[in-house]
Amino acid sequence: MKACASPCPLDQLSIICFKRCPFLRTYLTEVIRSVWSSKSVPAEWKKACSVLIHKKGNTNDPSNFRPITLESIPLKVFTSCLRNAMFSFLTANNFIEQKIQKGFTPNLSGTLEHTAQMTNIINQARIKQRSVVITLLDLKNAFGEVHHKLIQSVLDYHHIPEQINEIIKSLYTDFNTTIITAEFSTPFITVGRGVLQGDCLSPLLFNMCFNTFIQHIKADKYRQFGFMTKFLNPIHWFQFADDAAVISGQESENQHLLNRFSIWCQWSDMITRVDKCSTFGIKKSLTKSIQYLPRLLIDNKLIPATKIGESFRYLGKYFDFNMSDKDHKQELITLLEDIMSEIDLKPLHPKNKILLYSRYLLSKFSWHFTVATLSKTWVSEHMDSVVNKFVRKWLEIPVSGTLSNVFLTSNKFGLNIYPPSVKFTQCQTVSRKALKTSPNDCIRNLWKSTCDNTNIQYDVYTSTKEVLKSFKSAQEDKLQNHLLLQGSFFSNITKFSLSTLNNLWSKSQSSLPKSIYNFTIRYINNTLATRKNLTKWGIMSNSDCSLCLNPETLLHVVAGCQSYLPRFTWRHDSILNFIAKILQPDHNSTLFVDLPGYKSPSIITGDTYRPDLLLSISNDLFVHT
Repeated sequence: MKACASPCPLDQLSIICFKRCPFLRTYLTEVIRSVWSSKSVPAEWKKACSVLIHKKGNTNDPSNFRPITLESIPLKVFTSCLRNAMFSFLTANNFIEQKIQKGFTPNLSGTLEHTAQMTNIINQARIKQRSVVITLLDLKNAFGEVHHKLIQSVLDYHHIPEQINEIIKSLYTDFNTTIITAEFSTPFITVGRGVLQGDCLSPLLFNMCFNTFIQHIKADKYRQFGFMTKFLNPIHWFQFADDAAVISGQESENQHLLNRFSIWCQWSDMITRVDKCSTFGIKKSLTKSIQYLPRLLIDNKLIPATKIGESFRYLGKYFDFNMSDKDHKQELITLLEDIMSEIDLKPLHPKNKILLYSRYLLSKFSWHFTVATLSKTWVSEHMDSVVNKFVRKWLEIPVSGTLSNVFLTSNKFGLNIYPPSVKFTQCQTVSRKALKTSPNDCIRNLWKSTCDNTNIQYDVYTSTKEVLKSFKSAQEDKLQNHLLLQGSFFSNITKFSLSTLNNLWSKSQSSLPKSIYNFTIRYINNTLATRKNLTKWGIMSNSDCSLCLNPETLLHVVAGCQSYLPRFTWRHDSILNFIAKILQPDHNSTLFVDLPGYKSPSIITGDTYRPDLLLSISNDLFVHT
């Protein structure tokens, strides 16, 4: 069980209690043992709360919400044990299909495999001028429409032992839930139909119900209808939980598979939402491939066809005839600009705006970056530029200033952030690795066939940490060897600063007010309004200091101007005097300060090396230079 799992509001018992207390786990083990022996789930466990999660559409329509059931933690632990034992039994005896149905399967990135195969099928059909028909099917309230009698039949079909059958039957007998919101909760409602979304066992039960159909269409007489690729068997059906896609070479073959599905829905009493289904077709016309509108029926109703030039969406990825991903690109740009503008309008300190971008916005793009067929160049040009524009605005960095310092880690005086293109590379690395290590031979072969110039830039990485390390190294190299002026601070600080100072810098900087915080950022990348910079930016014609007539660089302003030397000395001595007053010695210590009115440190160190302050306590010396 994950520590972040939500407890049931009825008992408010968290899984963390069991993780940290062996005494409670011992009692839970005894209770589970008793449930197993009696084949009866306690009535206290069969009461839960359901939270409604809005999917899309009108919020006044309850069907636009997904009910997530919050069960008692002891029940979730018990059903997890049942799930693991049942899944091991099914896979060991090859009772469940894992090449077609890939939803909720451990150690398998089903969505990535399905979307990668779908992309390959459309590309092959388009480039090699072959016909393909793809139909997406949608079940009405799929999890909520499963009959409890169907569950018992399915358990028998898969040869599940009788004792587990009795326990599952007991679980779904008189199970009650209440719908809770922020304002009210309903009376308890008996769950008479459907598997519980939020229960650890329900995904496997739903897969087993659908597996009765998958086992039926596994036969060669149905598999031959699929789209043939060079990866062994034809592909005729994709299934991820309740999301189904039918693939065939001809309309008639696709229609035959749809008829079989319609018959299974009648047997299982499942309802197909024809208005939510869609179909997409490619065929050869003269000497080229074109998109066309297939005419397919299910339950004697015409399935809507994807219009010419438009795309359909399967498992979060857009597919069109040209595989241009234009809809996905537009969605990403809109989402990025909306969120960045919303963050920009908030009255927050720049560090908090940066934090929102780093922790919230980048995570919103993870799934899109994993499944979308984008190029790193497009992400850099269209998304990095938007992010850089807002980051410059928040930190008041001019266009001429580099962001390489900002992209460094906090122990190297950076802000430890990175642009969307790096997140995209990380997600593509994860996606490619999932295909490479898939247990399915056809997926590994697909990975080999796509190890071209497009994907080799992601295959070279073994982990997401390596991607980030490579990016940070490139920024350091840029500052040290290419941006000599803007990287002068970084080059010098790497040579001379102490590691303790590096670690303290981030904490000290984050406590500064906005104006001084931004000043330190511009100081680090040398974009403050010195005369030399103003001349470079075309604002002034003379870069010389008005007092000493030397070039007014950043170093000159901070500590190099002889005319300002008395002011630097006064500032230094004021701070040293402040520290000396705080460190007033007691009878066991002696204070030496390089200021009038104090004992000179040269008494101990000599004139060659004379520190600003020296504190002697017993036999220990503490030096401040």
